[in-house]
Amino acid sequence: MDSGLQDMTRILLDEFEVMRAYDRSEDFYRLEKELLTCIAEGDKQGAKDRLCRIVQMISEIAGEERTVQDVSYYFIILSALVARILLKPKFTVERTVAFNITCMRIVERKFGTSEISELSNDMVEFFIHVLQGRKKPELAHPVVNEVIEYIDAAIESNLTVASLAGHFNISTSHLSRIFREHTGLTLIDYINMRKIEESQYFLRNTDLKISAVAEQFSFCNQSYFTRTFKKYTELTPKQFREQKEIEYFSFSLPAESD
Repeated sequence: MDSGLQDMTRILLDEFEVMRAYDRSEDFYRLEKELLTCIAEGDKQGAKDRLCRIVQMISEIAGEERTVQDVSYYFIILSALVARILLKPKFTVERTVAFNITCMRIVERKFGTSEISELSNDMVEFFIHVLQGRKKPELAHPVVNEVIEYIDAAIESNLTVASLAGHFNISTSHLSRIFREHTGLTLIDYINMRKIEESQYFLRNTDLKISAVAEQFSFCNQSYFTRTFKKYTELTPKQFREQKEIEYFSFSLPAESD
């Protein structure tokens, strides 16, 4: 047998022995299923509690020397599991890949500089934030709902009123009017607020330069990105990145019943 294959087989058998010794496989996967349900439902506290218990279980199994490495691997695996949830509500494959890359950057950047519990909470916040951005809108006008879904799915693109009107085959004036009537926002405000919401997680959790984040979200330049960011958060991107205690900016669309 090839030595590399022997090593892999030995590692796999070691893992089975460890799980059998603890006899906690069912508990682990039950907790993981509950964790994914909490994330999908936006239950932050429930998700944080389950993830904390999973991390504790991994720590007990791995031992002191391997805890950090094994937990970091698990976070990457968990990110892939959450990505499967993201694909369901029209989350594009490209955006799903971007989500996975961002998760890996968060793990890479923060492991060794943050407590595991702090990183666990950050991961839950990030997962739920991204999922909440994918909730189907329930406004009274079907076209407005479709426009919102389209914007959310293509938030990193160069979105304009004209391009949206062309895509939905309606005039810019009519689109602008119905969007404002049903959301209380102009299209540009909604687009910019969604871009700022999404950009916060790249600023706070990755080492990307501010100019690179601005480019990623299709702002024409870093100066315009900074002005827009400050308009909605009252902070510059640099200030937000440095002041870890500052809460993330977020907003919700109004709910309509008819």
